[in-house]
Amino acid sequence: MAIRASIADDDVDMSTPGSSGRGSGRFNPYFGRGRFVGRGGRTSCRSSGNRRRPGRGSPPVPSQFSQKNGPDNTVSWFKVTIPYGGKYSKDYILKTLLASVAPTIFIPLRYEVRGSDSSFFVDDYNAAEKLTSISKKITTFKGFKLLVKVRPGLPHVEIDSTMKEKIKAAMIKRFNVNLKALDLSRFHTDPDLMDSYAVALFRPAMMLAVLDIVVENAPDLAALDLSDNKLYSLDNLSVLSTKLPSLRVLYIGRNRIRDIHQLDCLEGLRLEDLMLDGNPLCDKYQDQNVYVSEVRKRFPKVLKLDGVDLPPPILFDVNEDLQLPKSKGNYLCTEEGLNMVRQFLEQFYQLYDSDKREQLANAYHNDAMFSITSTYPPGQSSTTTSKLVNYITDSRNLLRVKDNGRRQKLLYQGKLAIIACLSKLPKTHHYPHTFVVDLTLFTPQLIMVSLTGLFLEPGPTRNEPLRSFNRVLVIVPYGEGYCIINEELFVTNATDEQSKAVVRTLPPAVMSPPTPAPTPVPVAVSPQAAFTDDIMKQQMVEGFAVQSGMNVRWARKCLEDSNWNFQQAVSVFTELNKKGTIPPEAFMK
Repeated sequence: MAIRASIADDDVDMSTPGSSGRGSGRFNPYFGRGRFVGRGGRTSCRSSGNRRRPGRGSPPVPSQFSQKNGPDNTVSWFKVTIPYGGKYSKDYILKTLLASVAPTIFIPLRYEVRGSDSSFFVDDYNAAEKLTSISKKITTFKGFKLLVKVRPGLPHVEIDSTMKEKIKAAMIKRFNVNLKALDLSRFHTDPDLMDSYAVALFRPAMMLAVLDIVVENAPDLAALDLSDNKLYSLDNLSVLSTKLPSLRVLYIGRNRIRDIHQLDCLEGLRLEDLMLDGNPLCDKYQDQNVYVSEVRKRFPKVLKLDGVDLPPPILFDVNEDLQLPKSKGNYLCTEEGLNMVRQFLEQFYQLYDSDKREQLANAYHNDAMFSITSTYPPGQSSTTTSKLVNYITDSRNLLRVKDNGRRQKLLYQGKLAIIACLSKLPKTHHYPHTFVVDLTLFTPQLIMVSLTGLFLEPGPTRNEPLRSFNRVLVIVPYGEGYCIINEELFVTNATDEQSKAVVRTLPPAVMSPPTPAPTPVPVAVSPQAAFTDDIMKQQMVEGFAVQSGMNVRWARKCLEDSNWNFQQAVSVFTELNKKGTIPPEAFMK
């Protein structure tokens, strides 16, 4: 199936108007076709006092070139149309135009004739502006004025098998077998491609198609030159570290890369020679040492930068081929805590997955603190997947919640507030076989447990959402047992990989929709901490009385009518209080 790449689905270059001239520079030893590695002999990114930075002093964009594609509202590719140009030969049209715009030089890309008109593309702002200025100023040998129309645009490209073969043939001529080096600089101007195709590598679909060909035919590539391709994003090159692991030399100079952080997607590469010269990011560094330091943060083994040899990097003498120990399903800082943690979690989730989470009050300290955070996995959103609104409403994400008052409100303090929060969360059915337990601290005074796993939210439909969670519990001794003093809960949607994995690994007993949990038993985290039902109910009454403002007798009555469901009692009270149907004596103390 052909891949379509058109101006509708690929961004036009978002950068300042540039020049297609190559300038003078030093011969590149890796790519033996006379390519160059610098302009004006400049070999570093340190700015000089009299050097004009890209974008400064550039001519304003004429209105006919305006196209909202970037922060400076400029483009770099233009379609040139010659009405009735099809009545003349290609050579005549191009020679006439080149003579009229001299000394400006342009390279006509994808010249074609449709009906009576002819057209081609140029990738140079200055050339496009010059061509616009000569419209109706040329008289042809037939006595007609030559009209030249110029507008921003990229040619429609269909990446089919025929085009891929053409690209492959062009690559063969640019490949240095001895050095395992491939020169793709100014690839869109390759003589074998420019007449029929527009191989603009800054277009994501085109770059990915070209990289697929490279990986398939030269998986051991050691050097790659992508200079002068008007690249403004490097995201599509993130596959290089895994698909071309032998790559040690990368030239991406004279492109449109604006910020050093755009190199982060290439950090996995073990580069030794990197060319960045000619990109706008270079002009941000007045201090060469800072520039080198920023590059080496991402590529610590770089020995040559912009053609300049660097001092050897200071590295630890570590064998990179050394294999890391195999990962373990669970981590236990001591085997002594295994039985205690297992028993605690079993009893905790037996109650948590039941219909009466209020019985979990026995598992929390009177001064316990609890918070919840939630967000969507990368690539997901509330419009494309199961919504997390029940969790995000109370999410205490400090990166998003800036108000200190709301931060404090979302930090639940005390067992009653915690149970009220847990009770309003959706019903759950956890899959214990997915649990990963890390016991990071186990002392007589303090225990810390991190638990990760999956759970289902049972519902009336078959499309029950599968969630992923992480719980961090800080547990302290209480009487003869233990209780939670601090808890952080994180909930998100399960990824596709997790969903597939849980289906493959589900025991036969849980392959069917989850059944209601058995009637919970009193939590056994501590024989002494296992309060009687009467004591627990009394605590609920006192807490509800404080929260509602009613006296103890009416608070108990409301809880009894709600079958001791604290959250339901709060909802009923709120609704009746709004209607004004609660008698005044309920608030008399």
